[in-house]
Amino acid sequence: MFILMVLHASLYTAFFASEKRLVAIYSQSSGIGGIVAGFGFLSVVSSALVLRRIWYELFYVTHITSWVLAIVALGVHRPEIANKTLVVVLIAASMWFVDRVIRACRVLYYSTNNEARLYPLPDGSTKVVFKKVPSRTRPGKHCFIWIPAIRKFETHPFTIHGSSPVEFTVKARYGFTSDLHKYAAAHPGEAVTASIDGPYGTFPDPMEFDKIVLIAGGGGATFTFGIAVNVLERMHEDSPKDIVFIWSVRKHENLSWFREQLELLRTHVHSPKVSVSLYVTRAPSSTSDLPSGSESESTEQSGRSNTSSKDTESPPLSPAGSDPEKDAHRTAAPAARRPSSGAHGDSEREKEGAIETPAEHTGLAEKGSLKAAAAVAHTFFEHPVKLGRPDAASVIRDAVKTTPRDQRVLVAACGPDGLMRVVRDTTARLIVGDGPAVELHCEEFGW
Repeated sequence: MFILMVLHASLYTAFFASEKRLVAIYSQSSGIGGIVAGFGFLSVVSSALVLRRIWYELFYVTHITSWVLAIVALGVHRPEIANKTLVVVLIAASMWFVDRVIRACRVLYYSTNNEARLYPLPDGSTKVVFKKVPSRTRPGKHCFIWIPAIRKFETHPFTIHGSSPVEFTVKARYGFTSDLHKYAAAHPGEAVTASIDGPYGTFPDPMEFDKIVLIAGGGGATFTFGIAVNVLERMHEDSPKDIVFIWSVRKHENLSWFREQLELLRTHVHSPKVSVSLYVTRAPSSTSDLPSGSESESTEQSGRSNTSSKDTESPPLSPAGSDPEKDAHRTAAPAARRPSSGAHGDSEREKEGAIETPAEHTGLAEKGSLKAAAAVAHTFFEHPVKLGRPDAASVIRDAVKTTPRDQRVLVAACGPDGLMRVVRDTTARLIVGDGPAVELHCEEFGW
């Protein structure tokens, strides 16, 4: 639509200039309205592509203001009812207005006798636990949360990763998330007035698949933990499903963000069907820096594999000297056998990816060798934790190639652009006619 608008404006400008009528046309109210509408839509697109990643609050205000300005100017540009343009403009404006009213009413409704408790987490994150939420909320979806103690006139979207009660984990970056963490650190566990709007977003029903591969970098685990918890809650006793769960973080203390979920993956009745592998790209300076729940294990720098049976099942690491995901650009999701549900604008996602940071530790792979990097550094709630970054491509390939052709595989990932690019490219190459049905769903940072 935006490209068509640019072509429309360019061609008419060239035509009127050739007829020497450009000044006369653009002096009229309809011409001025067209110019204002054009720049308004340009601001809508540019703010979404650029400003959204830099400053969410400014993006939100700019985006909404520019859209309203563009719609009004478009009505001025073509005010005649006969050519139907004004009718379309009024319909679009009415739809937007009704949507805003409905959302505002929901926020007010769920603010009645509602509260949220704020808990500071290591490395600048905050856990938000709600008392009352909409009935349709479930892990993996996202909601807009309103906490007037932090921002009176703003709602911000985050992904649900716990359902009983509903929990959000928010990585502090700037603006709202930074102020939220400061407040939680100053008032840990305090209940504040809050409300919620949602849920929003959609993704493939994991219960329709035989094998589920979940890959996350940093705070992207809010999405993958949400799906994992959702599947475990819905699995019946004889369910044949297998879950492969991979999570990479920068620092060991980041593992404590989801200690309850990791404990659930270990103790749930279906935990034998869940393979969990955790990766840390920065080694702790001492064992005292390890989060509670960790147990140190001796690593073997000689290159021999660790004797833990869980370790032998863990996916390989990328060489420490190479980073195929770093500086990668976003690419479109490949077509799958069944159309994959694209990432729903899951909003702000103010989280930090671990995949893009080089490992800052010694004794790992040298000259491309993977063996030394495969040593288990310690465990966290009995889950093996490795130093380095996971080889996401190998994880996906192994999962798909070991699945019978009459079964279905869901690959779901959330993280920085580099990780998403690797997941998309690898999954696309594994969609073949004589293999299992593969569906891809990616959630990305940026909102």
